[in-house]
Amino acid sequence: MSAQNIQEKIDSLHYWDARVVSLECNYFADEVTIEYEDSFVNVVYKFNGCYKTEFEHDIGHEKDVPVKELTRLQIPYFLHNVDVGSVIFDGIELYICKISMSPMNIEIWCKDIQVQKCAQ
Repeated sequence: MSAQNIQEKIDSLHYWDARVVSLECNYFADEVTIEYEDSFVNVVYKFNGCYKTEFEHDIGHEKDVPVKELTRLQIPYFLHNVDVGSVIFDGIELYICKISMSPMNIEIWCKDIQVQKCAQ
């Protein structure tokens, strides 16, 4: 699937201002999963075969309470912008996904991106 097709699928699900409820990084950053709430279902982005994963918190965002102790409604992460592009690096075609989910920004370079709906 092309980066443009993935972008169109992401945009068609109207993610703007959706609350992110889960962010997982597994297998030494080879897989990253982001899940956000939609009206009646959740939407999951799965990034596989990752080569670069950068997570950057806004240094001005106070963390008075550990995130793991927050209730779902207290989670402060909301999707604002998701941009998908592609690049060929050392002969490998990779997707580049930049995500703004204030107060955090993420950049992921990976071989595959899956977007799917799941039950809440």
